[in-house]
Amino acid sequence: MYARDVAGQTLTFGVSGLLWNRSLVMYDRETNSLWSHILGEAMQGRLQGTRLRQLPSVMTDWKTWSRDHPDTTVLWISRTSTEYRREFYRRPEQFVIGIAEHGKPKAWGFDELARTSAVNDQWNDTPVLVALDRESMTARLYDRTIDDRSLTFRVAEGNRVIDQETKSTWEPTTGRAIAGPLAGRYLKPLPGIVSYKHVWFKFHPNSD
Repeated sequence: MYARDVAGQTLTFGVSGLLWNRSLVMYDRETNSLWSHILGEAMQGRLQGTRLRQLPSVMTDWKTWSRDHPDTTVLWISRTSTEYRREFYRRPEQFVIGIAEHGKPKAWGFDELARTSAVNDQWNDTPVLVALDRESMTARLYDRTIDDRSLTFRVAEGNRVIDQETKSTWEPTTGRAIAGPLAGRYLKPLPGIVSYKHVWFKFHPNSD
């Protein structure tokens, strides 16, 4: 997901019908520049080299989303492709969640996350939590700093995510503490991208 404001102008995007590295290419109606939907970067045209600001987003199923956000609204778009369901991730080794801001790409495999559900790591000098809700196969990326303190997370009985410092319990799909001293607090979400592993490394060959 990207913000579509560039240099004080709001762009309107459409599908160009072209492919680059077998991936969708967008265009904007204002300048007719061509954009990579994976990089969020204009590859050709007047805005070549410009990057869109990436926003945190969630790929999940309706059951999980509506549970976490009961007052949500929905944009229903008719499609002709196969329905998106949790079974899409039946081979987790094919998928990663990655981040590529500031020219420092890094990705974490769904196969590893399926085993551990919570990975404490560093990216771009930021302590991060990579979390996976195994029931819905929802992967999220968070800054694990609260009040200038880095928390360390582990998975306890019942697939609960708990930080070792305060023993608070957290929802992996929302980053919200639901029990313990930090109840009601949220981890800051980072703009992670869920991608096929081979596609991610095609666009980010130097990724960790």
